[in-house]
Amino acid sequence: MTVDGSGLVGRWVHSHEEDTDAELVYRPSTFAFPRSRGRDALELRADGTFSEAAIGADDRPTPADGTWNLDGPAIRLTPNAPNASIRTLDVLTSAADRLTFRR
Repeated sequence: MTVDGSGLVGRWVHSHEEDTDAELVYRPSTFAFPRSRGRDALELRADGTFSEAAIGADDRPTPADGTWNLDGPAIRLTPNAPNASIRTLDVLTSAADRLTFRR
């Protein structure tokens, strides 16, 4: 699968209701999500930077930022935090209204 990096740019929000055993589903932030206690979000910018808001233990977002790049059909996230680990998200599908990663 070939992934177009320009199609990944934007703010993506985890649509956990749509997850399967094999994939994590993200939708654009403009999607009409059902009510939820909290959602992870990932913003990929055209300049190669990202920001992320993961839901913390107290249901408040925990922010992180760094740089991203494509590594084949995967997104490689390199956080700015000194002791944070580089993460790789394997892209399964990429469309304007739905982005899925391997679980």
